[in-house]
Amino acid sequence: MKRFSKLLSIGGTCLILLLGVTSQAHADTPLLQRTSSYSVLGPPTVSATFINQVLASYHSPAAGKGQALFDDGVKYGVDPVFALAFFMHESSFGTTGVAQFTLSLGNLRCIPVYSCIDGFTSFPTWEAGFDAWYSLIRDVYVYKWNLSTVEQIIPTYAPASDHNNVAAYINTVEGAVDTWRSGQIGEFGSVSQASTVSSAQSVVPSAAATPYPADHYSIPGKPSVDGAFINQVLTQYHSPAAGKGPLFFEEGVKYGIDPIFALAFFMRDSIFGIQGLALVTHSLGPLPTPTTVTVSQIVSVYLRTKDTSAIDFTIKEIEHRVDLWRKAQAQTPLT
Repeated sequence: MKRFSKLLSIGGTCLILLLGVTSQAHADTPLLQRTSSYSVLGPPTVSATFINQVLASYHSPAAGKGQALFDDGVKYGVDPVFALAFFMHESSFGTTGVAQFTLSLGNLRCIPVYSCIDGFTSFPTWEAGFDAWYSLIRDVYVYKWNLSTVEQIIPTYAPASDHNNVAAYINTVEGAVDTWRSGQIGEFGSVSQASTVSSAQSVVPSAAATPYPADHYSIPGKPSVDGAFINQVLTQYHSPAAGKGPLFFEEGVKYGIDPIFALAFFMRDSIFGIQGLALVTHSLGPLPTPTTVTVSQIVSVYLRTKDTSAIDFTIKEIEHRVDLWRKAQAQTPLT
């Protein structure tokens, strides 16, 4: 989340006041753009129990905080399904990047009343981070700027000028909202949800009973992207490893592994070294001893979990990224 910092530097006092405004009842929320299915305004379309299921399935450090995320949505008149979707896109529910330390749902830039880590607000609790995000969305984006839909909010919340892929962000948020409203924890599987406001106990994710079968995404093989393409990707994301594309490529050739998979795992684990421990360790990822040859086989070992929901999601995430890059590389000849 980038634009927030610019607002603070221009009118920090005003924003502090906005964050401190006492919330009104949901009935007082203005009906701005309410006809859109992706308007953030409205009553909850997922329950606190369902939110907890999602957080638990990702092993989020905020697991168990579903009721607080739900209650804040009711308090501010913002459907908590959108808070959940932003939380997923920004930090995979607090499992990656600076959010692991700042307890910030939306990676909010520094707010004077809180401490700050590397330009991001550090909250004392996840609950405080939830409240600040809802307040920002309702009081600034909706009330002040008259922006109430995902398509309106994200270009300002994460502008392209700050090297964000705005269209991808919008698609991710809207796709997650659609999936969760249909009663699924993720694209990888569904759970039953009798009512969007039920208080039934959470369903514990099932463990993988058998090893994952091989798929057609074989990791060993000749490079399907070149060093120049790898450099373009790393540079686009302002990676500290930018310029290392040829080395990245050559190591793939040396070990007989298509470097596109290393690039995809690098993105998944630290957004190319710009988040989390990779800033210090310079590690591409916590690679296990290689005993498998395809993405579907290696992910369960790589994640060190038997949670099928997390495994399936990561498989799809890696394979989708590989498909996109191979398509982009195909437009230019390999060097």
